[in-house]
Order: sequence, then structure tokens, then C-alpha cells
Amino acid sequence: MQFFTVEYWFGFPRLITTGMGAVLLTLFLVLLVGGIAVQVWHEKITDRWLRQVLKRAGSGAEWIGALGLCLLVARYERVPVFMYRYWFLFLGIAAALWLFRISRYAEARREKLEEETQKYETRDKYFQR
Repeated sequence: MQFFTVEYWFGFPRLITTGMGAVLLTLFLVLLVGGIAVQVWHEKITDRWLRQVLKRAGSGAEWIGALGLCLLVARYERVPVFMYRYWFLFLGIAAALWLFRISRYAEARREKLEEETQKYETRDKYFQR
């Protein structure tokens, strides 16, 4: 099939029972379970920056994983609107935007936390006993 044809994206797709279906299922399950694990255990991380970044990343991973699994089930069950390939394209674009936003947030938050830490260190040297 041609990747850049209308029939490929909007035509009646075959069932995902090939190796690609197993890869997508594994990917979405890993994202969902990993996101849940991060949400549960992010409180135990002592580094404030890493804790805040992982909390946001875990939330996004949960959403991408859950939506991907829903799309796989819809494709398997032949739900008329949600079985087409363009939904996976939209989900891939959403995942790329999510990664981009997480990286921008991580950079901005790192700078702000370094400034706060420097300010607290400067202030605390006057309050030591």
C-alpha cells in the first residue's frame, strides 16, 4: 500500500493481527503502566525538579497509553469512526507534542529551581545558629 494515498488513511483497514498490532499493544500498555507507576511513586523522589517533571510526564503517558489502547480495541472491534489509521497519526502527533512540551517545561523549571535554590542558600547563611 502507498503511505501517502487517501485510500491508505481513510479506506477500510484490515484487522491488526500482525506483528505491528503486538508492537502497538505493548507500547501502549508500557506507557499506561509506566505512567501509573510514576504517578504512584513520584512522591518518593527527593529531587524537586525530577519529581515535578516525572509527575507531568506520567500523566501524559497515562493519557497516551489509554487512548492508544482504546484505538486498538476500536480497530479490533471494527467501530466505524475510530478504526481508521488517521487516529493513530493524530495520537502520534499528540505524543510528539507532549514530549516537546515536557522537554520545554523541564528546561524552564530547572532554571527557576536553580534560582530559588541560590536565593534560599544566600538567605539561609544569615539565619544559621
